[in-house]
Amino acid sequence: MQPGEEEQGERREAPRVRLRLRLAIVYPERDGRAVLPTYHATTRDIGMSGLSIVVEDDIYYDGEVSVVLALPPQHSWAAQESISASARMTFSIRSSKLNGFKVGLRFLEFHGNAKDLLQAAILQELAKAGSGA
Repeated sequence: MQPGEEEQGERREAPRVRLRLRLAIVYPERDGRAVLPTYHATTRDIGMSGLSIVVEDDIYYDGEVSVVLALPPQHSWAAQESISASARMTFSIRSSKLNGFKVGLRFLEFHGNAKDLLQAAILQELAKAGSGA
């Protein structure tokens, strides 16, 4: 468990959906170098307030990071879009059940139209789940 960890189910501001999105976590730079290498993963769940991932290594960082998410195309003919946001890791827990570390991130600020794009992707996933697709 890392500092600042609390029961996530009680703190969430928005519901989460099980949506698998590829992402990159980009750590800040110090003296012209990233404090840690960019980490690539896949979301476990995501909502408008944050996301969680399961990774092999403890990648917890006590500070702001950038998150870049690859969104699924809204239509088969559409290009894939990516969004970026700043985020803070809220916890990192070793889980033998998940065979890795479950890491939670809370969005701090969306860049450009990222908030609208993420909301559309979440609504699309909820509509698919509601239709049984």
